[in-house]
Amino acid sequence: MIILILGNNYSAKSFYNLFSKDKNNIVFSTIHNYSNCVDLNSNKDIIDFCEANEVNFVLITNPKYLISSLQEELSRLDISVFSPSCDSLGIFSSKIKAKRFMYKNKIKTPKFQVIDKPQSAIEYIKTTNTPQAIKPDEHTYQECSKFCETYSKAQKIINDLFTCGNKKILIEDYIEGKNISVWAISNGYDFKIILSSLKYQDDAALVNSSVLNEELKIEIEDNFINPTIQALNFQDEEYVGIIGFDFILTKDNQLYLLNYNGFFDEINVDFFTKGFEINWIDVFESAIVGDVFLKHDFKNHKNTMLTVRQNEKIEFLGANTMTNLERYLKELDYDLTLYDEAKKIWKY
Repeated sequence: MIILILGNNYSAKSFYNLFSKDKNNIVFSTIHNYSNCVDLNSNKDIIDFCEANEVNFVLITNPKYLISSLQEELSRLDISVFSPSCDSLGIFSSKIKAKRFMYKNKIKTPKFQVIDKPQSAIEYIKTTNTPQAIKPDEHTYQECSKFCETYSKAQKIINDLFTCGNKKILIEDYIEGKNISVWAISNGYDFKIILSSLKYQDDAALVNSSVLNEELKIEIEDNFINPTIQALNFQDEEYVGIIGFDFILTKDNQLYLLNYNGFFDEINVDFFTKGFEINWIDVFESAIVGDVFLKHDFKNHKNTMLTVRQNEKIEFLGANTMTNLERYLKELDYDLTLYDEAKKIWKY
């Protein structure tokens, strides 16, 4: 199979490495400094390249390539394209659009304010009695959410965000608890959960059987995933693809949805490319035609999996028990400070 990956993020690199392992595949990408890297700067460049090289499958991991005319033109050439749906891209690329979507559709999320001026944001902080999370609108690892408990710290974060070019910011009530990411795949009308993980900031994630019990899984399906899929359909934004849900789970088992992801995020993607023995191209293509729920059984081949970020590198570890996993982590001679901090939250 001849494959083109459009994107230069960690997810693109992870899937490039996975697809390249199959000697029957020829994998091109827009990943800088990778083998078979191609410079494609327009829809025409991409379409011409796909025609000339008889590309069979295109995976889009970067929103800059999510242009409906590109997807439509490639589909007309009988090239399978897997990516977030263009019409529903807003709730994945913008935290503010996502929060407004949740509020409109009665999906439980922390109280929030959208503010477009530094002074207005600072004045709002003065009126709050609880710690706040201050967030840029866009999803980026480099410019992530900041939590503040003091007025002076909030003032600095707000000024820094607007100085860096953010035209709007999101201020949200900080809710203490565990960060849980849940990943599902949708054919536009139905969905299936693939995996759930515990996340610590954007620097560590853990998969094991204790992340979700059956009761929480049903609550997530009924009160979060299904209302999201149905609301998108109601807006004529039928969503076909991977959809991620980032939650806070409190000590009294209250769930709050923080944001959506339109594809696997950096700290979770290796779970899918290294933790499953499954043909992901077949999964993606079956989602496009709507039979993914009939064909695939998603089972990770390691009971416990961990990803940790140190010095901008993400390390994946898999084991059958937590004890073995921690032993492997120590053998890597990693600084365990971050992992120990994460464990304190994950284990309450």
